[in-house]
Amino acid sequence: MPSNFVSKIPNILTFVRLGLIPLFVLLLVNPDQSMINAALAVFILAALTDYADGFIARRYKAESDFGRLFDPLADKLLVISALVMLVSLRSEMYAQPWVPGWMVVLVIAREFWVTGIRAVAAANSLIVPAANSGKVKSGLQMLAIVFLLLHDLSFSFLGVLVTCQFVGVNLLLVSIAFSYWGAADYSWLIFSSRKKSAQALPGKSG
Repeated sequence: MPSNFVSKIPNILTFVRLGLIPLFVLLLVNPDQSMINAALAVFILAALTDYADGFIARRYKAESDFGRLFDPLADKLLVISALVMLVSLRSEMYAQPWVPGWMVVLVIAREFWVTGIRAVAAANSLIVPAANSGKVKSGLQMLAIVFLLLHDLSFSFLGVLVTCQFVGVNLLLVSIAFSYWGAADYSWLIFSSRKKSAQALPGKSG
């Protein structure tokens, strides 16, 4: 069993991540380059707390009901806050947002859908374990945001000069496709489990 202090570390890190979100948002309100760099550092720190609290919780068996609820919530708030702020930033060269608004809408819509079907599962006392696809999705989104914050920084890839913004947008697109595949799979598990539970009740038929 973990010590009392160690068992609290994952939840403390979750609170730290939640606390970093308003600072991140504030830094991206009408920012100059130094503020963007600071926002990047804050975001990376917040993303590292996500990795650290999960690792500690698993390593020391310090999982809690609070963590199961607020850890993914903190991740969603961090990612959505970052994407919304990136839509508000405009490229000086092309006057386009750093990330297309429609992609952000898809990210938010997916989170609303998954939250809704989880509520359906809870109302029917169904326990469907979260798939690993959710962690992959979050990892891709956070990596995409790091590249998007680097934005105009460019590098050579296979002899072609590409910008971090280009890489970030495409990583985000991959994460969206992956997240919708995971949401569809998760929805199927919940609704099929609900149907089986209903069929198992006395007096019920298919």
